[in-house]
Amino acid sequence: MKKKFVFILIAIVVCSGMYITFKRDFDQFNPLYKEQYVYAVINKPAETEGKNEWTRYRYNLTGYTAQGEKTAITFSSSQEQNQDTYVKVLAKGAYTKNWTLIQKEEIPENALKLIQ
Repeated sequence: MKKKFVFILIAIVVCSGMYITFKRDFDQFNPLYKEQYVYAVINKPAETEGKNEWTRYRYNLTGYTAQGEKTAITFSSSQEQNQDTYVKVLAKGAYTKNWTLIQKEEIPENALKLIQ
């Protein structure tokens, strides 16, 4: 009985660690999350990843859905984006399917109020 408990506890710790480490990958296939557009403004400098010609710029931002729900989003780009640029991200949990730069007028009113 004690061996079963220890085994189950170890399995829970290992699974939890894997989920935390690979959350974006799990969210991509998670049927409980729905895809939704999240709107944000690039107001922080990007974190750089890679070296030389393989450099990527990762943005960790706080965005809002059209209904006004706060959501953390992450996306990366091969080019550094300008500050105070608006972005529309198609997200599913922590997974980013795609993103586009947009004009301020394209953001729904509920999200625009919270972004500014």
